[in-house]
Amino acid sequence: MLIEFDDAHSALQPYLNSLRSVIDGAWKDWQTEIPSQVRSISHARSRACMVNDFMKMRGIRLAEKDSSIKFIIKKQMFVLIFNPENFDGCIGIRLKKFDEDGMSKNQPTSQVQDFRGQQRLPGLPADYNLEAGYIIDRFGSELASINLVCPSGSENYWTSEILPTGIKQNVDNLFSQDNQQLIKEVKVRKKSRKSDKKDGEEHAEAN
Repeated sequence: MLIEFDDAHSALQPYLNSLRSVIDGAWKDWQTEIPSQVRSISHARSRACMVNDFMKMRGIRLAEKDSSIKFIIKKQMFVLIFNPENFDGCIGIRLKKFDEDGMSKNQPTSQVQDFRGQQRLPGLPADYNLEAGYIIDRFGSELASINLVCPSGSENYWTSEILPTGIKQNVDNLFSQDNQQLIKEVKVRKKSRKSDKKDGEEHAEAN
C-alpha cells in the first residue's frame, strides 16, 4: 500500500535523526574501519556490500535500543519495522545504496519486486514499504545525499532527502492514490541521462 509523503514524514519524524545516523555512520565505518590499502583496491560492489553490512549492524543496534523498532531478516532481506505512536500501521524500511536518480540497486528477486510493489510479504509485518539509503558522489569518495523513498514497482512514488535539520521532498509524486496529479511546492530533481554502457558501479548491490 502506498503512503503519502506527508503521512510518512509525520509518522517517522521521531526516527529521522536516528535513521540518518545509521546510514551516515555506516559510510564513516567504511572509511575508518577498513584499512586504506584495502579501500583503494576494493571494487564498487565490495564497497557497497561492506557499507550494507555496517548499515545492518547499526540498524540492529537501533532496534535493540528502541522498543518501537524491530528488525527482520527474511531470505537475506534486512528490514527495519517501525511502529510509530499514534499511527495506524507499521512501516518497513530497507537500507539501500541508491543510484543518482534515487533508485535502489537490487538483485531483481521476486521478494524485492514484491517489496517494491508494495506487496505485504509473509513474515514481514509492514503495512507500507519504504527504502532509506545513500547516494555517493561521482568520485565515489563522499556521500552526496541520504534519501528516503517510497518505491512503486520500477519507479519511486516519491523521493525525499533526510537532512541533519529534517527532511525535504525533492520530486513530485508520480501519481496520487486517486489518480489525480499531486502538485507540491518542492524542488524537482530531473533524471539524468545514463549511458547504455554499465560499469561496475551500477551493478553494486547486496540484498
